[in-house]
Amino acid sequence: MIFTLTMNPSLDRYIYIDQLIPDDTNRAKKLVDYPAGKGIDVSRVIKELGGVSVAVALLGGYNGRKIEEMLDEEGVIYSSVRIEHETRMNIILEEKTQYRMSMPGASVKREKLQKVFDILHSLVREGDTIVISGSLPKGVDPDYYTGLIFSLKQWGATVFFDADGKNLKAGLEAEPYCIKPNTHELSRLLDKYIDEKDKYLISKYAKETLEKYKLSEILVSMGKYGSVYANWDEAYYAYPIKLEVRSAVGAGDSFLAGYVMKYEEDKLEAFRLANAAGNAVVLTPGTELCKKEDVLELLPKIKIEKL
Repeated sequence: MIFTLTMNPSLDRYIYIDQLIPDDTNRAKKLVDYPAGKGIDVSRVIKELGGVSVAVALLGGYNGRKIEEMLDEEGVIYSSVRIEHETRMNIILEEKTQYRMSMPGASVKREKLQKVFDILHSLVREGDTIVISGSLPKGVDPDYYTGLIFSLKQWGATVFFDADGKNLKAGLEAEPYCIKPNTHELSRLLDKYIDEKDKYLISKYAKETLEKYKLSEILVSMGKYGSVYANWDEAYYAYPIKLEVRSAVGAGDSFLAGYVMKYEEDKLEAFRLANAAGNAVVLTPGTELCKKEDVLELLPKIKIEKL
């Protein structure tokens, strides 16, 4: 079974306007809400592609209830840890470009943080896969991720970890199975400049990261320049596909979802599916994720080479 964990989810409100005019009334053409948060997005993509997962998330207030309702409508299985405060709402304005306003989450009581451990301990079994993604709630020490990943490994789970900055470094202390940084996150992790177009340099740094943090695998997304997969024995590069970009929001989460669905069966085919899913996202507007029909159409077009 695949589980995902989102500690700081959000309700994303996408507002479409013709033109943003300062000091005037700007009337919206359309307003669309999406359940969001990196782990939730991974579970939504897994469901879209025909897989099954359980999304575990901290949810509170009206926004939290709305996220649950939308997950119900999509058929995504979830387990909520209900908190006292309102789940945050992010605002995305779509004009000729996007203006994304990401709001901070509220503080979470210690007993709710412990409840996350308790729920995962009751759900996760040896051999299961869990994807831990995104930021932590306000005031939660990054070491929370260290202890959580260590515990999940002790329970026999395979841990995929997708975070940034201090959260990423803290989680890496527990040696997860795989991480999925983009080139900017990898650059911050290693404190080195990385040319996001240089697949050979990225492969080199990816292998350095494997060795330094005792990972089994690493996936590095390079945006419009493709992606790199590496393990201790080999590395591969997936070429990008030229597509008309409508929105790239959620591409990394879709990429990771595709890989997690297939990695136990065939690493290269999982990498191919990851790239098809990540590329398919750009064909959808706003914060919509990939569509299965687009993923299947792009899948045979993914070109992979060994580095």
